Amino acid sequence: MTARQQVQIEMFRHYLGALGGESLGAQEVSADPVGQARRLFDGGVRKVVFTGPVRLDEPGSRAALDLLRELAAWGVRCEWRASGRPPAWQAFSHLPPPNGGADLDPWRAAYFPAKCVFREGPGFVQIRDRRSGSLECYTVDEFELIAAVRRLAAGADPDACDPAATALFAEHGLLVRAGGLRWWAPARLRRWPVPAMVV
Repeated sequence: MTARQQVQIEMFRHYLGALGGESLGAQEVSADPVGQARRLFDGGVRKVVFTGPVRLDEPGSRAALDLLRELAAWGVRCEWRASGRPPAWQAFSHLPPPNGGADLDPWRAAYFPAKCVFREGPGFVQIRDRRSGSLECYTVDEFELIAAVRRLAAGADPDACDPAATALFAEHGLLVRAGGLRWWAPARLRRWPVPAMVV
């Protein structure tokens, strides 16, 4: 079992301005980042600062990446730094861009909310992925694949999931491979990022 990268986060009730400086305290990224993101949002947290860098090429960083993905899906502002940035940064381009220099400008320019998401309907899962620059839409309706999506989205280790399902998701870039990292990219769609009449 891979050791989880220890990353601390500081929490704030407001996004910007003077009120944004009022810290609500700090905690570590938990072993249940999906549940942690919901608890933070329900507790009124609207900005989170990752106080240490998050590696983009190590299996131990999966929980921190899960938390980033889920916080963004809840609309929580995230400030973080990346280390070990792989050449294929586009695989992570649906995450809020990390702080850094001009080399991250393409990531900042390409980012928008809900870039890689999934939603579940009766007997199917629909995945919408725009990381490549064009919309790729997948409808999953096989029981085994739906079960794998649910497990991966809940933070399960890909090695503990159905190998045929993870191989299929990896083939389509939905299960990101970077260095030793294997990570589920799509976020569960929590809310439309634009007014409903625009969609």
